[in-house]
Amino acid sequence: MARNLLLLKSKTVLFAEDDKIMQTQITEVLEMLFKEVFSAEDGEKAYEFYEDKSPDIIISDIKMPKMDGLTFIEKVRKTDYNTPIIVLTNFNEKEYLSHAVNLSIDGYILKPIEFNTLTQTIIKALKRVQNNSEIVFLAPDLFFDFKTQEIYLKDQLISLGVKELDLLKLLIRNHSRTVTKEEISENLWPLDDICESAIKNLILRIRKKLHNDIIVSVRGIGYRLNICTG
Repeated sequence: MARNLLLLKSKTVLFAEDDKIMQTQITEVLEMLFKEVFSAEDGEKAYEFYEDKSPDIIISDIKMPKMDGLTFIEKVRKTDYNTPIIVLTNFNEKEYLSHAVNLSIDGYILKPIEFNTLTQTIIKALKRVQNNSEIVFLAPDLFFDFKTQEIYLKDQLISLGVKELDLLKLLIRNHSRTVTKEEISENLWPLDDICESAIKNLILRIRKKLHNDIIVSVRGIGYRLNICTG
């Protein structure tokens, strides 16, 4: 669960709910879980946010003014079957929920909303996308997202330089073996003759920003990743 909650910190969510009290309460909860929350009070505003912000997940009420939740979801699903969508519903909205299921939603939550149910449903919905993405956990509190080219440590985005990022990606893609110094030089500086100290300095900078033991030196050969996800 902790790893999944950490993953949410790199994601954005669109939350559509017309009830002001519920919108405020749930938005506060979502702000603790996600990198950014886009709150809409009706379907039209929700669709504007969707087109402008491209959220990683959508949570929408069914009955809303201007454009109801089903129409909003239907518009999204015309071109986008990848973004996870969760529907909020009442017991007396079973007919609407049946329609929503036919629109390939990823889950639904009955009102009143409980925190554990909310987080579990969100995590389950995101796993569908995560299974098809390139998210690599290097440690329990450290992961790299190839899609966004971002690395997070303890829910904080870590800034890497261009060469630091290139080297980290090279090591991740070859995590099952040692990457030689020659390979690093050829991949990062294909047109230049680079001395060994330049590679060492690059490794030191990455170690300072991440776990000190994330990159292991293999004497006389090169470097490899020390991945520990347990």
